[in-house]
Amino acid sequence: MSKEVRIVKSVGFDYGKIVLRNDNIIAYYPKEGVEKFTKPHLKQMLSIILELADGKVIPYFSHNKNLKSMDSESKAYIIQHMNKFASAFAMTENSVLTRFLTHSMLTIWRPPFPVKMFKAEQEAFNWLKQYV
Repeated sequence: MSKEVRIVKSVGFDYGKIVLRNDNIIAYYPKEGVEKFTKPHLKQMLSIILELADGKVIPYFSHNKNLKSMDSESKAYIIQHMNKFASAFAMTENSVLTRFLTHSMLTIWRPPFPVKMFKAEQEAFNWLKQYV
């Protein structure tokens, strides 16, 4: 029988909420209407994630189904900082544009952890569990 997943801590901020689950996965859920990542957005996220991760490198999930754009400054910020907390990265997506943005970024940046896109959130969490 599988252990029930619970939210250990949840932090709301201007762009949504970031949660730490009891299976040691951090997840980001954007607020309704958030369609792009900006550097101020990412700076807030990084601060919250580092606090929740408590100095550990752990799996990270991002609900990116509504993501429509990301400027080059935001991409550079992600490349510079994501390895500080992510042992693996999974995201949900539902558009060609989101897949294109992600593949473009991964062509430039080869992260030191696995990255995978999913249509369904539960599939993403199931995949991340192997990196806890």
